[in-house]
Amino acid sequence: MLVYLSFLVCNAVNVCYITIPEERPFVGLAACQIEGEMLIDEWQKAHVGLTVTKVRCTMGKRPASDEAA
Repeated sequence: MLVYLSFLVCNAVNVCYITIPEERPFVGLAACQIEGEMLIDEWQKAHVGLTVTKVRCTMGKRPASDEAA
């Protein structure tokens, strides 16, 4: 089954939203979780002022970036 990676990110005033760091789906939850862990540091360095608070792996459908956090 296809699995999509997304991050829940928050800024300094604790406003949170979902972002999708990779456009491609993964095959299986383990691949998604490993990729998510590897991307966190790189993503946070590129997005100063934002903090990843949660890594999500969603099976079946790509999450919307405007979902309620």
